[in-house]
Order: sequence, then structure tokens, then C-alpha cells
Amino acid sequence: MTVDANVGTVPRLLGWPRQRIRERTAELLELVGLDPAEDGPRYPSQLSGGQRQRVGLARALAANPPLMLMDEPFGAIDPIVRARLQDEFLRLQQELRKTVLFVTHDIDEALKIGDRIAIFRQGGKLAQYDTPEEILRKPVDDFVAEFVGADRALKALALRTLDELELGPPRDGPRAAAGTTLRDALALLIAERADVVAVTDESGAVIGSVTRDQLLR
Repeated sequence: MTVDANVGTVPRLLGWPRQRIRERTAELLELVGLDPAEDGPRYPSQLSGGQRQRVGLARALAANPPLMLMDEPFGAIDPIVRARLQDEFLRLQQELRKTVLFVTHDIDEALKIGDRIAIFRQGGKLAQYDTPEEILRKPVDDFVAEFVGADRALKALALRTLDELELGPPRDGPRAAAGTTLRDALALLIAERADVVAVTDESGAVIGSVTRDQLLR
């Protein structure tokens, strides 16, 4: 089936009128970053792995379900495309506000995407259910601690951004946007051998600064 036919599968099964299906399909393709006119008539063999994942996401959203189950949705693609799709998913989630049960074996993906995380032991027994911050800060036992990794302090830095800190006065230093994670800001300081990050707004103007000590608190 073409991309259009794939995305319109569930509305078609629900008996939607053809015009409504066409409009909904075009709307969703645009939402996931595809061109309805160019990509709609194409077939899966003509798409990249990342484009196929986007089509799958559009198809899942087609009938506007209140609850979605996503089972390893980004598991079969390369790391760069995977990161882009994760960011795209987060953007869509801010816009659509869906309840999503997201299954993954990648703890970094879970920490990036999840509001709540359930970690299961072998056999399906629940080990811990909590916010990403609490799982990193207080793993309930050695199994969870090993699962999230010895670098959990660094992973915790990826959950906060510079604009969540109290900014100091503007100072010279390597620049980072206000939405940069603390982990990326620390990596920037290490790479530049600097002690202060100059924080910028959307226009690129420096609005404040953050020191290395603030990042490590």
C-alpha cells in the first residue's frame, strides 16, 4: 500500500468518508514532517527507515486514539535518526498531549521520553516505578542501579536545562542556548576547557551565565 493508504487504514476500517480520510492523512503527514503531495503516493520500498517510522506514527494517530501503545518504535534505525525521531515524538507529544505506553530496552530513551518509568525484572516482576529523576537519584536496589548504569549522576544532568537554573550576570565563555541540557553544557565546558557558559536566548543574545560549579551541584 502507498503511504496514503497506510495512514488511512484505521479511518477506512471505521467507515470514514473518503474526503475526511484524505484530509486527515494530509494533516498527519505534515504533522510528522512528511510532504503529503510528494510522500503520500510513495511505497515503503521508496522510503528511508526514518520515514517509515514517521508513517507508522501517523497511522497510529489517524483515528485520534485516547491511548497509544508504542512497542520499541525507534528500535530498528541508526542512532542519529533515532535521536531525531525521539525529539520529533517529544514535540508531537507537547502538541497532542496523548497518553502513551512506550516500551523500550534503552534506559537512555526511557529517561528522555518518559514522565514515569516502570523497570521490570526478568519474568515481568516490577522492580521500580517512579519519575526519571527519582529512579536516577534513588534506585531501590542493586538490580535497578545496575540497569540505569554507573553514570546515573551524568544521566540526571540530561533531565534539566540551563533555563531551570538561576542565571548569573552575562559573562564571556562558550555559548549555549537556554534549552541546553546541563549534561551538554558540562560537555561543552570540558571540550572548551572553560569554567563559564554564556547562556543565550532564541535570538542568540547572551542573557546570563552558568558556572561549572552550578552544573555539578
